[in-house]
Formats: sequence, C-alpha cells, structure tokens
Amino acid sequence: MNYKLLLFGILSLGFARISAQTFPLQVKEDKLTYVTDERGNRILDYSSCGYRNSEQAIPDVANVVFVPWQSGDNSSRIQRAIDYVSSLAPDKNGFRGAVLLDKGTFDLQESLRISVSGVVLRGSDKEQTVLLKKGVDRGALLYMEGRNDLSVTDTLDVLTPYVPVNTCTFQVTDKVQLASGERIRILRPATKEWIASIGCHIFGGGISALGWKAGEMDLVWDRSVSQVDGNQLTLDAPLTLALDNAWGTVKVLRYSWPGRIAEAGLENLTLASDYDKKYPKDEDHCWTGVSIENAENCWVRRVNFKHFAGSAVIIQRTGSKTTVEDCISTEPVSETGGMRRTTFYTMGQQTLFQRCYSKHGIHDFSAGFCAAGPNAFVQCDSEESLGFSGAIDSWACGLLFDVVNIDGHDLVFKNLGQDKNGAGWNTANSLFWQCTAAGIECFSPAKDAVNRAYGCWAQFSGDGQWAESNNHVHPRSLFYAQLAARLDKDCSARARILPMATNATSSPTVEAAMKMAKEAYTPRLTMRKWIEDAPYTACVSSGKLKSVEDLKFKTPVQKEKEKHLFAIMNGRMQMDGRLLVGGR
Repeated sequence: MNYKLLLFGILSLGFARISAQTFPLQVKEDKLTYVTDERGNRILDYSSCGYRNSEQAIPDVANVVFVPWQSGDNSSRIQRAIDYVSSLAPDKNGFRGAVLLDKGTFDLQESLRISVSGVVLRGSDKEQTVLLKKGVDRGALLYMEGRNDLSVTDTLDVLTPYVPVNTCTFQVTDKVQLASGERIRILRPATKEWIASIGCHIFGGGISALGWKAGEMDLVWDRSVSQVDGNQLTLDAPLTLALDNAWGTVKVLRYSWPGRIAEAGLENLTLASDYDKKYPKDEDHCWTGVSIENAENCWVRRVNFKHFAGSAVIIQRTGSKTTVEDCISTEPVSETGGMRRTTFYTMGQQTLFQRCYSKHGIHDFSAGFCAAGPNAFVQCDSEESLGFSGAIDSWACGLLFDVVNIDGHDLVFKNLGQDKNGAGWNTANSLFWQCTAAGIECFSPAKDAVNRAYGCWAQFSGDGQWAESNNHVHPRSLFYAQLAARLDKDCSARARILPMATNATSSPTVEAAMKMAKEAYTPRLTMRKWIEDAPYTACVSSGKLKSVEDLKFKTPVQKEKEKHLFAIMNGRMQMDGRLLVGGR
C-alpha cells in the first residue's frame, strides 16, 4: 500500500473541510450579508455602541465660564466652575454648558466631580492645558457619575422560548402595557445547569471552589423599547447572547433611575498624575484618569493621559452609551502585574473606544467582569504591550475589536480557567476584525455563542470561526460598515479611517516597484500621529466669558465624607465594630 499517498489524501480531505467552512458573513462590493444558523443566530450588529448609539456626532457645547490659570491648588476653583454650570437650566438638548480651562498646569489636591447632566469640562489646548493630580489618593482625577438610585418598578417574563443572537423582538407577559420609548433592563440568569453546559462549574483538580456559581454571572442589558405590538417588544439595540428559556426564565425589568446623568463630557486637555520621582514604580498616587458611573450618553475626546497606575478611562458597570475617542495614554507609573494598567477599560455596555493609543499598558484595550455589551474598540493601537487585550475577566460578551493592533502581545477570546480567581470563559459572540497581534486566541464556548476572527494577522489558535486570515479585507472597518447600513447614510467622515496601503505584493511590476520605492521615502502615518492631528471644532476662546472669580454663586455645601473606624480583631477585619464582608 502507498502510505504516503493515503496520508496525503487524508490531509487533503481535512484541508477541504476547513476551506469549505462557511463564515457567517459575506462581503461583496463592501456590502455585508449575514448567514444565520439553524436557530436564527448571526453575527452581532455592534454599531449601537457609543454616544447616542453612534447615531449622531459628539456635540460642541457652548462655553459659559472661564477658569484662568493660577498657581497653587486649583481643586476648589475648578469644582466651583463645574458646580456653577451644574446650577444652570439645561437647554432643549439637555446641555447646561462647558467650563473652559486656561492654558497652564493646574495642580489638584482633590478629585473633580461632574454629577449633573449637561456639563462639559474643556481645555483651551490639548497639550498646554494640564490637570495634574497631586497627593497619595489612589482614586480618579475626574469622577463623571450620577447617583445609584435605580429602582425596579415591575418584572415581566420573556415568553419567547428562544431569542436568537441579534434578534431585537420577543414576547413578554402582558400584565403590564409597556410604551414605546420606555427604558427597561433584560436579565439573563446564569443557572447551575447552564454553567455546567459551558464547563465553568469546575476548572480542574476536582475542586469546585473557583467554579462559577448560580446567579454570579447574570447578564443585565439596559435598553429602550422602540416598538410595542400587543405583548411583543422591539428593542433599540440587540442583545449579546441568545435568550434561551431552557436555561432559566429571562426577565424584563421596568425601572426608574432619576439620578443617572447624561450629556456630560471631558475634552481637549491633558490629565496627569504626580508621583514620587525617586520610585519609578510608585503606586501611592492617582490611579485613574476618568471614572464614569451611573451615566449614559457621555464622552471623553482628545485627552492625553500620563503616569496613571490603573486606567486612563474606566467605564463602570452602570455606564453605557459612552464614546472615548482620539485619546493617548503614555508613561504609566506602577508595578507591572495584577489589575494595573488596564488603560482603556469598560465594565459597562455600548461603549465605543475609537482612535485610542496606549503605550506600556498591560491590558491596553479590555472589558471586565460581566460587561453586558456590546462594546467596541475601533482603530486602536498599542505599543510595547505588557499583557493581552480582549476580555480580561468573566463573561464580557459582544466585543468587537475592529482594526486593533497590539504590539508585542496577544488578543484573547477564550476560557481563562482558574486565572483571575476563576474567570472561566471571558466572552461570547465577539469578533476580531482586521486586527494584528503577536498571537490571536479565538475559542468559542457554545454553538450559539461563537467567537470569530476575520482578516487578522498573527499566530493563531482556537476553535472559533476564522476567515481571510493574513489578508487585507474590505470594508476596512466592520463597525462603520454596520453603522452606515443601519443609518442608511455615509459615515466615512466620522469614521476617520487611517489611510493604509493594502495592495502589497512580493512580485510587483517594474513600474509598481519604482512607485513603492518612491513612497518609502515618506514616513509612515501612525495611529498616534493620526490622533494628534484630529480636527477639533469646539470653541476655545475665552472671549467675553465670565471668570470663575467673578461668579456670584453660592457654592453647594459638600456632604462631609462619612468616617469609619477600621480594626483587625482575632484575625478578622471590622468596620465600626462589625465584621467587614464583601459584596457587589
């Protein structure tokens, strides 16, 4: 028998099966066509991420007060200006106005807070307006956060037995009539049976302590009802997982949330943390640039970040519909391990990070514990990364990494197992599109929770769905192709796709080779340079603005921070004489 011929035949059969695999998205003339599976699941539409579902550009809010530079601690002066704008009545679009900061370095001994809707903090110059946080507080320089006073007013059951991925319509119990435009939350329970089905009840060693427990990985999406037909609802944006009542009844929660803020922003300046220059890995200083919590439809744009130990921007679990764009983070100061240097980080949903650059981060672009999604990273570059990007904790679903380049490390969708105290599966229904990295790991947890990679360049591993590996593909950005299709209009101006030659060849004609040789004399346009040159149309003239010193305004009395007494008794930590316990 010719064993060589038999082996060749077996290998050929295997290759034929691989090449015959149909990727569930077809592209023809830059048009997208989706292929559904036998249950109706398809690749997610990620284009609802960002400020106002990315249906409109970030607004240029009018300036109303000017803060001139002054030496010394400027915390109270800038906070007074923020509080003044917060006291103004919002206009018809919900904006109260912007605080314009002078050029110069403003020292801050205390954090700043935006806690009312419609307030923007703006610098006169991205490079020359600097907020420098001093002191040993490990918190954030700026908190953009409302009140956590969400109240559930009613609970309905989802009656549709199976709602496929990307389907926005389903039926609910009809005991209450919902209205178009009403805000709801959808809760998908993590039951014991479902956890076992994806292998996260135990991670090996015969020990289940780190395994997922029922109720720990519930996903909760925040949506608006766009249409009501009897007891059938249509949502304004898709959910990131299939809803399967075989694993437990999905709930719809009606709620009120009066303290959540919106229409707040930070733009056109530099945030920096002071640190002890004698210790290059000092950690007794400000950890976070901007923390966004209990907020929606907010933004951070054209901001530089320096020396933060934790995150440049973190979207907490109660943050949604946030855009972070044209931002650069460099020179982080910290140890290199643990939950440090998670540079652009979301634990919320419908977050859009676009045109962001990170140097020396650990998890430069990442999503955290049970980030419901979708969340999108579009046109983001890292340099000299010290760790992987992707989902860095449990079950952050519906991630899009679209034209993301990780220098020196990996992009990861997989089961993290016991890492991060039993993180297990880090994502589902996520997609790498036209990304590069040292390695790309793309594994899938279930048939209706598939992770995918399309047109990527790296060393590959994983049983996810792959197509067009090591190829340039069109459209260049999936996010903006989906957005253009959803809105039925050209979005290329807002996309600002970095120009890139995609017609490389190893055997050019003489004419083509001469042309490419001539082009080689021009330095390559980098993402960092592309971000630095981003246009800015908001007004930065102090003109006839009131100075903060001229305001006739009574500063609100800040509620004194509650003080607690901590102690360790018999090896247990106590607060105010009571055992201190954890909780989410």
